Amino acid sequence: MRKVKIKAAAEGKKLKEIMAELIEAGLEEGQPQTTLPEGESPWYIDPKTGFPIAKTLKIPGYKPPTLQETQELIEKSLYEEDLHRAGLLP
Repeated sequence: MRKVKIKAAAEGKKLKEIMAELIEAGLEEGQPQTTLPEGESPWYIDPKTGFPIAKTLKIPGYKPPTLQETQELIEKSLYEEDLHRAGLLP
C-alpha cells in the first residue's frame, strides 16, 4: 500500500485513481492458469545438480504435485540410484 501511495503522490493523482488503474490493468491481463498444460510435469531437473525441483508458485500454471506424484518420483529416483550402484546405468 505504501508503494501505491508513493506512486499516487509522484504522479499527482488520488489514491483511488491509482488503485482503479492497477485493478484495471490486472483484469486486462486475465486470470493466471491454475493448472499446467496436460502432460507437463510439476517438476523440472536442475541442470547443475541433476536433482528434481518442484516448480514454484511464481511460475504461471503451477499446480502442486500430488502426494502420489511425489512418491512416484522418489521411487523412480531410488530405483535409478540402485541401477547406477549396480553398474547398470552410467
